[in-house]
Amino acid sequence: MTEKQRLRKIFLDMRAQMPEEEIYYKSQFIYEKLIHSSLYHQCKMIFTYVSMGNEVDTKKVILRGLLDRKIIAVPKVNPKKKEMIFSKIKSLDELEAGHFNVLEPREDCIQPIESNQETLILVPGAVFGRDKNRIGYGGGYYDRYLSSVKGALKIIGLGYDFQLIDKIPSDPYDVPLDTIVTDKGWIK
Repeated sequence: MTEKQRLRKIFLDMRAQMPEEEIYYKSQFIYEKLIHSSLYHQCKMIFTYVSMGNEVDTKKVILRGLLDRKIIAVPKVNPKKKEMIFSKIKSLDELEAGHFNVLEPREDCIQPIESNQETLILVPGAVFGRDKNRIGYGGGYYDRYLSSVKGALKIIGLGYDFQLIDKIPSDPYDVPLDTIVTDKGWIK
């Protein structure tokens, strides 16, 4: 087992032990920090994962962004090609369980969209480093996608404070984040 795999397992196991009430409150703190930030107010588009299980809840961000007339896009994964695109959505009703049982746009709703300098990209992870690196879930989808991004206002990791360590072992293909938001604050 590599160091990254060991860390992923430890922190996903810790996250799995979180009570629902703790997930709700910590996600609420992160949501408040994000939507009251100048970055949120500056952006015109938000590319975000659709949370599941004990991940930081992004559904509130999606709904608030839609209410604030921001363009919202979520990932659609192609496991055969090992790639991910972002597709514009107008409602959570356009989503269905896809690869890894993650909610993603239904085939009849796919509207691929590219990020630009007015896009916030919200990224999940198992572990985050103060050095702005992250350990994802092992598929490499976000690193492949982020390495092709031609423009973004900021790439932001969303995680709970206990998922934060000083330094993440990195590989050449890893794409660092610009900042991280936890329930304790911003890591800049």
